[in-house]
Amino acid sequence: MARSWIAVAACLTFQAVALIAQQSSRPPPWKEKPEKLRLVAGMDCLYQRDLSSPITSVQLFIPGGKSAVPGGKDGLSYLATRLTLEIPDLSVAQDVMFHGTRMDVAVFEDCSVVGVECFSENLDDALRVVSKIVQDPLFSGVRIDNIKNVMSIYGKAEEDEAAEAGQGAAMRVFFGGQGYGSALFGTEASLKAIGKKDIKAYYARFFTKGQVLFSVCSDLEKDKVRPLLERYFVKFKEPRAEDGLPPSPPSLPVDRTIVLDRDTKQTYVGRAFLLPPVTAGNWAKGYLLEVLLGKGPGSRLWDLRASGRLAYNVGARMTWMKTCGVLEAYLETEKEKKGQAVSALDETLRTLHEKGVTEEELRMTRSLARAQLLRANEAKKPRAQAMGVWEVLGLGFDYLSNVFDNIDAVTAAELNAFIKEVLDPDKSVLVLVGRTSLP
Repeated sequence: MARSWIAVAACLTFQAVALIAQQSSRPPPWKEKPEKLRLVAGMDCLYQRDLSSPITSVQLFIPGGKSAVPGGKDGLSYLATRLTLEIPDLSVAQDVMFHGTRMDVAVFEDCSVVGVECFSENLDDALRVVSKIVQDPLFSGVRIDNIKNVMSIYGKAEEDEAAEAGQGAAMRVFFGGQGYGSALFGTEASLKAIGKKDIKAYYARFFTKGQVLFSVCSDLEKDKVRPLLERYFVKFKEPRAEDGLPPSPPSLPVDRTIVLDRDTKQTYVGRAFLLPPVTAGNWAKGYLLEVLLGKGPGSRLWDLRASGRLAYNVGARMTWMKTCGVLEAYLETEKEKKGQAVSALDETLRTLHEKGVTEEELRMTRSLARAQLLRANEAKKPRAQAMGVWEVLGLGFDYLSNVFDNIDAVTAAELNAFIKEVLDPDKSVLVLVGRTSLP
């Protein structure tokens, strides 16, 4: 009886996947192509009109990110960016709440982002309030200490999550613990080492007219958005001539097995691989490989969970930087099954590396990749962020318009050559996180 239910569930899952594949062959739901506007203050604005809701998302991109964090100052990018959204007093807090404004901060490998989202009718008031804070932040000792305390909590929470700790370990080992390999929320030692002078220097270096970039997705016409940005964001200073260190290149460590002894609920077993420099074609091939490996039912790793019962969770993650990318294939399992999980993961990767994909599997993977991208970029905020990230990486903001064509253009031969290059077991790192030791 149990097996018959499993068979029915499997059939339904396949039908759901097939339905998604059919639906994903449709064109993207957004009709308007993004465009780049030049503001009078000398800054660029990426803009896409979307009439689906009366919401406007404004994402302010600041260069630097993790790549610009100096050695021993892990967390500096997040700390400096977060301080630009520290509300100065109760009246401003009330103003923000009254207009339903949402503000947040994100830090990526090559940039940080200050996000503002509100009802479009309140955009004038929202930008008036936020622009004052961002352009004239208060770097007081009390505020710095408060955010450092919050960052310590965030950092410990990440260490307690096996998958997050595993990703951090892979990045540290590839980049020597600096730049891209630094800890997003800092460490106990680095937070103590960061002072007000470091924060002010970081702000002065990156929050300038010549470097900040706006990315907007709104139902408002561009001629209504542009004047507001030009009116309120005029106080950024001119950039200083300053030679920054280039992002550190990745390297393979001598010891390619990383073991983190953590009191986590599950044991993380992952393989991390370096990707070649980002290009339009490599991004598309990397995304297809990510979906093929570990994005839901039908992926190569799914069978380890569904049939092999070796994992609570399986997945694949792609992280792109200006210099390269990192791909992780992983699963979370019981500590008693760690040895089996390592063997099963490596066998799955070895088979894909040696045999590649068929035309039929590539067709299904393309459809699933389209569906994943459509879901991920359906809302305005992630779409505005995607445009900005692609612009920062050098692919251009209009990669949003071309991403599906780039995915469809990848042939089986091209993807198999990419897989052969990337999934070389001799160029991978094994990461184990949990109450674990090697078998």
